[in-house]
Amino acid sequence: MTPTRIAVQDREAAKRDTSLRGSAAERYTKVRRTSEALARPLAPDDYGLQAMPEVSPAKWHLAHTSWFFETFLLKPFLPGYREFHPQFGHLFNSYYNQVGSPFPRPQRGLLSR
Repeated sequence: MTPTRIAVQDREAAKRDTSLRGSAAERYTKVRRTSEALARPLAPDDYGLQAMPEVSPAKWHLAHTSWFFETFLLKPFLPGYREFHPQFGHLFNSYYNQVGSPFPRPQRGLLSR
């Protein structure tokens, strides 16, 4: 059985198992709280700074986490889910080329919102 076929079967099983929905929401909440705690010492103006091309700004990381959960959990597993904004797939993708091209890392500090 190919990895793609296994992934599709796992996705179908997960759609039927409603207990996974609660645990996914709990995991997202934990990840979000941890991300916010890491960023809390920063002043609001510091969220957008990009110290070097290889390091993304804090606000980009917060958005990336939201995009990741939306792309890999909500869209495939929540019937009828509509993505928040279609451009987010390009702006906040890090290296998941199979779902689209990422915004260039050296330019992430140029995003204003």
